[in-house]
Amino acid sequence: MHKRNYLVVVLFGLILLLTGCSQAHAANEKIHVVASVDFYGEVAQQVLGKHGTVTSVINDPNVDPHDYEPTTQIGKTVAKADIVIANGAGYDAWMTKLAKAQPDTPMITAAKVVGVKNGENEHIWYKPQAMKLMANALAKQFGKRDPQHQAAYRRNAKHYIESLKPLDQAVAQLKTLSRGQSAIVSEPVFNNALTAIGVSVADRHFAQAIEEGSDPTPADIRKNSKLLKQHQVAFVVINKQVQSKVVSNLVQQAKDNDVPILKVTETMPRKQTYLQWQLSQYRSLIKLLEK
Repeated sequence: MHKRNYLVVVLFGLILLLTGCSQAHAANEKIHVVASVDFYGEVAQQVLGKHGTVTSVINDPNVDPHDYEPTTQIGKTVAKADIVIANGAGYDAWMTKLAKAQPDTPMITAAKVVGVKNGENEHIWYKPQAMKLMANALAKQFGKRDPQHQAAYRRNAKHYIESLKPLDQAVAQLKTLSRGQSAIVSEPVFNNALTAIGVSVADRHFAQAIEEGSDPTPADIRKNSKLLKQHQVAFVVINKQVQSKVVSNLVQQAKDNDVPILKVTETMPRKQTYLQWQLSQYRSLIKLLEK
């Protein structure tokens, strides 16, 4: 009887020991995140700090996320992720598809976090509040996965958000400078930023055609030509990563009529942070409007 009780106690103690080891191992495991593009990977790493790692599938500014086709290896990488981050709203549908193949893996999309529906402007990172909202959403998700470091994730998110204050200052300055002006855009990459500073887009139909890879109508081209000649727009926004004869003609017309041109990109340049990238474009626009 005493021997049986002794064995029960030993067995119970062994179970507790193994459980404790298992929990300690789980607590020491780092979170691994896979993001579709590098600027979402950046905010994820900033919030994770030393408690996790991030893999950004697209980190080359010359790769178009719309047309990207993931390899089998990328599929395996996503399958091993603890958390997946995507833009959503149709921008990186390939990532959404890969993530859905892993229904138990949480997926955070900027579209859901920011409140952008399919069919709306998918360039969500150009909304000044987007990365702040993403930082807080990621901190919350990381905290669920790793409660032990919940406070650290919240603290890291707060620090990241504070680091973006120069963007807020630039947006505030541009709101004053723009004074309800309008602009021509080669495609709607920068439209969310324009909306934030109070600049209206004068050629939405033209821009949409360019983004979809089709030719604008002759009426759209004539409209832009008239707007430029009569100086009815304050500036022209060009996505310098997309070249075509139509866009080149637009640029030349703007130059001929002394209408300033703002050049932007859809993907983050090499060796730049999200803040550096966005701030350089905002500051370029400030210079254009101050002339």
